[in-house]
Amino acid sequence: MQPIGIFDSGIGGLTVARAIANRLPNVPLIYFGDTAHLPYGDKSPELIRHYASRISIHLKEKGCQSIVVACNSASSNALGAIQDAVGKDIAVIDVVKPVVKYVSQRFSGASVGVVGTRATIESGGYQRLLSKSGCNVIALATPLLASAIEEGFYTGLVSEALLQVYLGQGTFNDVSALILGCTHYPLIADQIAAILPASVEIINSAELVADSVALSLGLDLNQTNTMNGTSSKVLREFLVSDLTVSFAQSAQRFFGEEVHLEESSLWKF
Repeated sequence: MQPIGIFDSGIGGLTVARAIANRLPNVPLIYFGDTAHLPYGDKSPELIRHYASRISIHLKEKGCQSIVVACNSASSNALGAIQDAVGKDIAVIDVVKPVVKYVSQRFSGASVGVVGTRATIESGGYQRLLSKSGCNVIALATPLLASAIEEGFYTGLVSEALLQVYLGQGTFNDVSALILGCTHYPLIADQIAAILPASVEIINSAELVADSVALSLGLDLNQTNTMNGTSSKVLREFLVSDLTVSFAQSAQRFFGEEVHLEESSLWKF
């Protein structure tokens, strides 16, 4: 079976990769973390499209049958460019639409919050799509969170202080759900939940995206749920554009098991 390609600007997409590996344990995966250019959230849409398209072409050249854009900033700003770059024969799955579908069905007409990088929030993607289902959307850019998590600050005083600044004013106290619009944020989901009322459902995209990937491959979700174990021969390749100590230290926590990282020469001159 051809591998599934997954990419993010850095470490956050490993939360999606883990969910896909759990859902489809016998499907080979190739992950690309563009650590040389992280975070995408503070880049221009044009630059995000350039990076995302080039990485997607690279994953296609490595034989990937589908590509998962495990980055909200790229999903919100570069999907069209990615699809154009890899062609119509490659399925491109983003992290926004599966979440919007779930939230639209479960919370139609309700108030819903979204937190994410500046690039994700300023794109207006979540706001436009959720508004079509009648949701009242409250969106907030939380630009320092992804960088802090990338550097290992996903517990303790640093992440707690940032969350108090962003969420401690009660902006989301009256929403029915809060979408974690960045794949880094699941690692601080418990801290986020502790600040908000218990009535607010925290929406993590990883499992929803894994379901979407399974469906795109024509697999029955009930069958994939019963798949146990991982073949020792299944390809799990993890590439980064710049091998950093912080990424290597955090990769295992994000993915949930030992990860062997290799430095890619994609951006080398």
